[in-house]
Amino acid sequence: MIEVNDVEQMLHSFNVEFEVMAAGDILFKVPLFGLQIIFSPTKLAPKSTHTSKGWRVVEINVNDDFEEKKMEIFWQLMRAGYIHYIRMEFSNTFKRMITSNNWDKVIIEKRLELYDDDPKYVYLRDYNNWAKKQSATYLLSIDPGFYDFLLDQEA
Repeated sequence: MIEVNDVEQMLHSFNVEFEVMAAGDILFKVPLFGLQIIFSPTKLAPKSTHTSKGWRVVEINVNDDFEEKKMEIFWQLMRAGYIHYIRMEFSNTFKRMITSNNWDKVIIEKRLELYDDDPKYVYLRDYNNWAKKQSATYLLSIDPGFYDFLLDQEA
């Protein structure tokens, strides 16, 4: 079960600035990354009436799984450049996140899942398969921005 405070704590843990608006559903806006999180304090699905065109949206209600929604928020932030932001603004946090908390492997696996067998991602898939066998410290030494981005899939 997720409560509104859980969503606030998630955003604080990601070290991003956000705004909160309440009107039935609770809307969290992360302007720097174009993300809106709509939280429904009931068991009903959130009403997406708050969203603006062009924003990334994550909808959450009290019955959702906390870890699943946390990862959904993370992937949306990452698609918007979050990892690059963390690397540039909070380098120690970034290094600890990648080298000690196993985010290196999580990011690579997510990329490989997205690239699947799509022919337009052959190089990226090969590069990530190679990177999977390397240490995060080595990858960061030869390509500091390797973990920075997660490509958006075409519609």
